Amino acid sequence: MKTIRRQLLLGLLGATLLCVLVAGYSLYRSLRHETNEVADLQLRQLAVALPDEFAPDTALPAAEDPEEEFVLQAWDDAGLPVPMSLSTGAQQLPRYPLNGFRTVTWNGQHWRLYGQTRHGRYVQVAQLMSVRDMLAAHMALRAGAPLLALAAVLSLLIVAVVGRALKPLDRLAQAVAGRSAETLTPLVADDMPPELRPVVLALNGLMRKFDEALTAQRTFVADAAHELRSPLTALKLQLQLVERAGSDEARAVAVAKLHERLDRSTHLVRQLLSLARHEAAPPQERLHQVNLGQMLEAAVADHSALADSRGIDLGVDAPAHVMVQADPDGLQVLLNNLVDNALRYTQQGGRVDLQSAYEQGRPLLRVSDNGPGVAAQHRARLFDRFFRPDGQQAWGCGLGLSIVRNIADNHRAEISLADTEAGRGLSVTVLFPPEAAPDAAPAGRTRETAPA
Repeated sequence: MKTIRRQLLLGLLGATLLCVLVAGYSLYRSLRHETNEVADLQLRQLAVALPDEFAPDTALPAAEDPEEEFVLQAWDDAGLPVPMSLSTGAQQLPRYPLNGFRTVTWNGQHWRLYGQTRHGRYVQVAQLMSVRDMLAAHMALRAGAPLLALAAVLSLLIVAVVGRALKPLDRLAQAVAGRSAETLTPLVADDMPPELRPVVLALNGLMRKFDEALTAQRTFVADAAHELRSPLTALKLQLQLVERAGSDEARAVAVAKLHERLDRSTHLVRQLLSLARHEAAPPQERLHQVNLGQMLEAAVADHSALADSRGIDLGVDAPAHVMVQADPDGLQVLLNNLVDNALRYTQQGGRVDLQSAYEQGRPLLRVSDNGPGVAAQHRARLFDRFFRPDGQQAWGCGLGLSIVRNIADNHRAEISLADTEAGRGLSVTVLFPPEAAPDAAPAGRTRETAPA
């Protein structure tokens, strides 16, 4: 790709050369026109002067300049050549009876003729058009020499001005190239030309986002290392207890605890990987039309075993045909985390409802339970990484809702937490932006429960 400097120089120098060529050609055409007028006047003067001022056997002096070359001929009234015909050239042209000027072609050459009859004689004066063109070209070169010099000076000025004008761009490139990943302070835009300030502001915005991403990454790594330290230490201690067990019964209890610790550690690692994978927005090619109703029914089938083991009534409340433009994999992770949290924190014999619907033209997904719920003062922090309110009986790592928030943000969706209609438990609603989708086809108050 051509550089801006090269494009400017080629464009400006090319425009200068074109202007010089057009001006030179216009000058040549103008001088050629003037030369023809002057030469025609000379031909007429020669034709008028011949009968009165030239005597027989008079010879004209040899032409010193090309423009002085012409052919002068005369005929009497009988049409015979007059012996005193004079010419500065060796060629003789046939007689062209005319009264005035004419341009003719003879022997492959263009001639300018003037003919006139006076005092019983017909006088014809001719001159080559190439002589006139050569004279006009020489005059154009002499007159255009200052124009060429001016074009050369202008070219040097263009090169200097373009180089000076692009120096701020070079300084900006050096300022950006000299920075490291840790040096993300904003660039100074005040001393930049107005044309470069939008670029500097855009770079500053990009560096700010990069700084935020690096900060989030460092925080994530630090939090992950901190959270992994405790379960790994617990695993080490539990393994030592297995080794120290004095009986088969004690060893079996210790091994069961070890398996439980391993399950928690595995769950934590999976959640960390899921959080890292869904921090960035999905690419456009991964977005498809997703039927929320079908996704909820599939979630019921996937979590039916866990729901049955806890005696929880899990089902889809009033299924509807609700379409949303989303990443199917990301949306599946979001729904699985919401359902898993609801089942994990709902008491034995509780109830978890899944719902999809339209609210003011916007698709929504809702997961409600009748568990103990979350105190209002803790709800604002539920989406923070590794945050778990005090007094929780079920084990977890505090990453599920953080993953849900990231996926929702990537889909420009809103999340709200509220009490259920019964005043007990927690209702999590994910409200998506308006999409061009068919209206929901609401069904009656039905319920699809997990298969027994």
